[in-house]
Amino acid sequence: MNRNVTKALFLLLLVSALFVAVSGCTTSPTVTPTPSATPKPAANFTTLTPGTLSIATEAHYPPFENINTTTGEFEGFDIDVMNEIAKELGLNVTYTDHAFDTIITAVQAKKFDAAISAFTITPKRQEMIDFTDWYYESPGQAISVRASETGIKNASDIVGKKVGVQMGTVGQDAVKNYPGVNAEDIKAYATMNEAFMALKKGEVDVVVGDQPVSEPYIKNYPGDYKFIGEPLTATEYFGIVVNKDNPGLTAAMNEALAKMKADGRLQKLHDKWFE
Repeated sequence: MNRNVTKALFLLLLVSALFVAVSGCTTSPTVTPTPSATPKPAANFTTLTPGTLSIATEAHYPPFENINTTTGEFEGFDIDVMNEIAKELGLNVTYTDHAFDTIITAVQAKKFDAAISAFTITPKRQEMIDFTDWYYESPGQAISVRASETGIKNASDIVGKKVGVQMGTVGQDAVKNYPGVNAEDIKAYATMNEAFMALKKGEVDVVVGDQPVSEPYIKNYPGDYKFIGEPLTATEYFGIVVNKDNPGLTAAMNEALAKMKADGRLQKLHDKWFE
């Protein structure tokens, strides 16, 4: 091997050694992978009209639901609750004023996606439809009489009296099942307002209905009505009515209600309408 070749090889080896040394002292930049956004799972429920919740309510039951006489809009605690649920689900919502005693059968027949109308959760109703988790705790079925009444002081005194109730309500069932009350003494009305008007006129002696719905009559017309005794029933819990064939909607509404309870929105709505 001649000296020129030897020199060339030496230079080649020297450059290689330097390259390896430099490479060994250099830290390659670490690339942190950007996690892909977790896609929101598709809603596991259907609505009669895509993008819209069709809701039935008996809109003559303030402060839960009513129709504003000035604006013609639905309003009330139940309406606000459902509006918030619809926002959580990314849906529009439409309301239909419907007779209370046939709302459940209408939901069963899939005329509506759901119903909100101060429905007490009961085993009897759960045989026909699903309920969401409860969103309101009610003191029970209050007993109201005329302000001048002195002979009716507690629940046992309603026996033998004419009792007004709203059709299809837990109040109607409670009166029917009260010992000693005869069926012919129970007068069922389409709305609570009609029942209280009948009480004022003397057509009935007592009205039994949800305490928070009866209370405005007592407060606003103290010369006409008053409460007596304890409620006819124990504490009740209100839920939203959903068809049994749409369990995904019930689950989605439950998730929305849980968020509303956790972040205080449900309490704020309660305070707005009941404080």
